[in-house]
Amino acid sequence: MKKKGGKLRLVSQTYEGKARFYSQINEILAAGGLKKVCFAVAYARWDGLGLISEQLEQFLRAGGVLETAYGFDNDVTSPDSFLYGLYLKELYPGNVYCGAFEDKYRNAVFHPKLLLFEGDYYCKAIIGSANLTGAGLSRNIELGTRLEVPRGSKIANDLEGAWSYVKGRAVEVDISFVRSMKAQNRLDQEGDGDDGAKSESGQPAKPPLSVGAKAAPKPLFAKVLDIANPRKRDLVLRKLDPLSKRPRRLYLQILAGETGAPDSSVMGYQIQLPVATLSAYFGVGPAQSMEVLFHFAAEDIRVHLTHFENNTHRVRLRPLRDVPRPAIVIFERDGPSEFTCSIVPPKDYARVLAEKCNQQTRAGARKWGLE
Repeated sequence: MKKKGGKLRLVSQTYEGKARFYSQINEILAAGGLKKVCFAVAYARWDGLGLISEQLEQFLRAGGVLETAYGFDNDVTSPDSFLYGLYLKELYPGNVYCGAFEDKYRNAVFHPKLLLFEGDYYCKAIIGSANLTGAGLSRNIELGTRLEVPRGSKIANDLEGAWSYVKGRAVEVDISFVRSMKAQNRLDQEGDGDDGAKSESGQPAKPPLSVGAKAAPKPLFAKVLDIANPRKRDLVLRKLDPLSKRPRRLYLQILAGETGAPDSSVMGYQIQLPVATLSAYFGVGPAQSMEVLFHFAAEDIRVHLTHFENNTHRVRLRPLRDVPRPAIVIFERDGPSEFTCSIVPPKDYARVLAEKCNQQTRAGARKWGLE
């Protein structure tokens, strides 16, 4: 519908229909002349933001401005959603604002779903029921209005005023905020999704809905590993300790010169963990310690991992004493602080080093990789 220079249409996302809110957002992000994007939503998760991340970043690369404000302490918004905002701030400094809106009253909550897109001459918006979650953007039954009006019109001014109200009452997010809210259990975990095997009652669970979109887009840690600039990549990895969906495996090269032995006549068993792996894989933030359990074939080892502000953390693991170096240790996650450890056979060392150990803090340092 067109009225007084504007356009208005209803977007209905249903189980059977083709309309998907992530597609609507991506279509607007790809349009020419877009200058600024503002999101004010109650709930945000990486499984939703990941569905629009490619177009969002293309918009930022072209010089666009992104401002967001998400509700939290609501059993939905995850630390990963805020970490993605900080990732964008690192890559596009000065063009990204990441805010959090805290409920002021016990009987009133932050609950908008405003997606605002501003060009030089137009103002577009999607207003409705969908949050920036995987379910809201692709699977739930959701209803919204997509509109376009000229800049300077009353509706455009009202929309910009609504965003200004939210931003003016939001708190700008930094890594300390995310760590604090995660520690206080005020942010939810990103889940793997229900595979539909059994419900809590033991009865067959409801089947999942397939809509053609990835239910879980590329993990955020994998996206960070794709950052081309090594310094920026390392800085972002060091801030991933609040991440709720962590890598499953760590491949770590151990070198001949890091055994910790007093001299070459004695075989040591020390290894060094890059600081980026302490945060991104083990979830240990700066000045934090965590006891972890490593399961080797012949022995279980409990150690304390401590995140010091340097480039590595030394760990002594007795089962590695007789392992010829260089070698590669594989850590596989069994739980939040429990890992099964294995050694790559010497015949496979060169292949695994080339295929899996694609990260390096600096030239000459040990190589490592996450997946």
